[in-house]
Amino acid sequence: MAVFGLAFLTDVRAQTSFEQAVVDVGNIGVTVTNVGFVGRANIRNNPTGAPSFEYPLDSGVEHLFESGLWVGALRSDGVTTVRSGAIASSGGYAPGGSGYEFAPLTSIIQRSTLPTSDAFTRQAFSHLDYSSSFSDTSSVLPGTSIQMPDAAGRLGMKVIAESYAWNFPFTEAFVILNYDIINISSQPWDSVYVGMYHDIVTRNVNTTNESGGAFFNKGGFGYIDSLQTSYGFNAGGPEETLNTYGGVAFLGAEWMDPRTNQKRFFHPNVAAEYIADGYSAPTVNPRWWLFGGGVDEESRPGDDATRYRRMANPYPNPAQFTSNAEYLDAKDAWFTRLRTDGVSATGNWIGLTPAGPFPRVEPGDTLRVTFALVAGLKPEEFQGPAGKPIDTAEAKSIFASNILWARRTYSGEDNNFNGKLDANEDVNGNGVLDRYLIPEPPASPKVRVEFERPANAVGNETVVALYWDKTAEFSRDPVTGKMDFEGYRVYRSNPGDDKKGNLSNRATLIAQYDKPGNQTGFNNGFSRIELDEARTFAGDSTSYWYRFEAKDLKLGWQYLFTVTALDEGDPLAGLDAFESSRVANAVRVFPGTPAVEDGSLAVGVYPNPYRVNAAWDGETSRTRKLNFYNLPPDSEIRIYTLAGEIVTTLKHDGPSYTGDTRWYDDFSAENRIQSGGEHSWDLLSDSGLSVAGGLYLFTVKDFASGDVQRGKFVIIK
Repeated sequence: MAVFGLAFLTDVRAQTSFEQAVVDVGNIGVTVTNVGFVGRANIRNNPTGAPSFEYPLDSGVEHLFESGLWVGALRSDGVTTVRSGAIASSGGYAPGGSGYEFAPLTSIIQRSTLPTSDAFTRQAFSHLDYSSSFSDTSSVLPGTSIQMPDAAGRLGMKVIAESYAWNFPFTEAFVILNYDIINISSQPWDSVYVGMYHDIVTRNVNTTNESGGAFFNKGGFGYIDSLQTSYGFNAGGPEETLNTYGGVAFLGAEWMDPRTNQKRFFHPNVAAEYIADGYSAPTVNPRWWLFGGGVDEESRPGDDATRYRRMANPYPNPAQFTSNAEYLDAKDAWFTRLRTDGVSATGNWIGLTPAGPFPRVEPGDTLRVTFALVAGLKPEEFQGPAGKPIDTAEAKSIFASNILWARRTYSGEDNNFNGKLDANEDVNGNGVLDRYLIPEPPASPKVRVEFERPANAVGNETVVALYWDKTAEFSRDPVTGKMDFEGYRVYRSNPGDDKKGNLSNRATLIAQYDKPGNQTGFNNGFSRIELDEARTFAGDSTSYWYRFEAKDLKLGWQYLFTVTALDEGDPLAGLDAFESSRVANAVRVFPGTPAVEDGSLAVGVYPNPYRVNAAWDGETSRTRKLNFYNLPPDSEIRIYTLAGEIVTTLKHDGPSYTGDTRWYDDFSAENRIQSGGEHSWDLLSDSGLSVAGGLYLFTVKDFASGDVQRGKFVIIK
């Protein structure tokens, strides 16, 4: 098979169609694909779909329109080419569209190191791996007759793309993206650059009312040179939201040095070694250009030659200034503009974070390049409208810590980050530099929620009971080899926290139980929560050994509960206990009445009277909520005006009902549990119109018995 004089070493043909998958094992949600781009370009128009680059998970705060792999090189025939997985396009990915130059080779494969996962395998790197491959050699899109773009620019490359994510507290804010770029042509590539294109847009897609250009132009941008990270933040969006950062970090690379035929680490940290060997120093050149308009270096690169120059040359370019002081002034002015443009609604910048030059990639060789998508909250003092435009070291402190954890996770045993296995770094004694080897807290317990009526219950009284297993107690740290389980912590959010965005981080510690007789924790033991014998539930094979009863909860409000496990730590050495994920088993619970099968309790409505807006309502007429309670498990609710006209009909299926109104889309998440005997109404008629204030009647028909109950409620506007 020959293409423009370059023969491929392997006859690679696309075998599958476009696929995408969601990374959501931690506190971050990222969509990955098998065609070289990440994110979800229509997130603004469809915020209830899969996340693009959301942090915190289920908050609605997105950080990316679209991102994609770029590979630029000089071919042996003298052609300068850049192969791109994404470009600036208002519509996002389009099959065969210009700039989307990779075709899928394989489906997305899932792997996991979690023994409880259906995808568990010892070949996995993280709690959730996704792996796929694609190439730039296909002439048509698989399964179609659509021509792939820019056939003349092919490099002859196959890419194995993998993403890694963990649910530990220190790893929950990033997803690692690893690319094995294989030269499957018969000729070498010279002066190679590999980068991530990124259209970073940091907005709360649930609460913003802006659309069009106004949605995209509120960004502030910057670069952390010491961490090789390009980032963005919401500098001027008017919506109520959390203030966060989102960015792309270059973690490192490995390539085969043709002089020694040995694999070699590539990073600015080892620039001196490359210079000493006569190579150009490894660099990362953060670049930005305007989505529309702009001239020269601020304009959108429209051809491969311009794209390659953007990857290879910094901006401002120190070579174009007569003194270093003049260059530093220009650089400061440029980054000040990037940081502040969003305040004046002129911040619609597109970014690129490329690393290089890799001197040469021979036929058959693999170039491994690793990036991370990283996010972080601004500290509490930088939250609120006044904190949006602030971009200081203090404002970036949590974000920078998350980037360092991404680097620490990537480096594994490479403690001094030089790409070599030095003395005392071989933790597991296998003689190989292992990446992604980090200390681990105990495994997250498996949690089950039950709504239970106390034996002496009065009226609608119920309790929420949390049950969990003993999985964490048998965890072994992969670095120390110790089984060092210490205890459990129970967290809970408060009523109304859901309207503030980051529900998981607002959950506070309400109980802790840990082993007695040591210097860690409360030493209070487990007798208050441990069951005399394991409890099981129908359809659930897990043995639950602990029960925690949550009392005094308000009916109809949303609470987030999570149970974590912690290890012993080392108080004498000043090491804090490691704690398992606060999102892995998090569950959103709506306290309420269980389904009433015998009709012994009267159906009712709350709040009654309903006043606009009730305390738990959102800010729009579409996010209101009124609850019916004591419902039969299979029933129908009909609401009438006083004149007998039907306003709406609601079908209730207690075992499957989890909330089906816009309120749940905006303020809750899929990990929610309802009691079975309650159903929410959004105060909209069957035609989607808001109902007027006044007295309303309702009936509830029990399909099992045929019985009908009647009642009334008042809406006050």
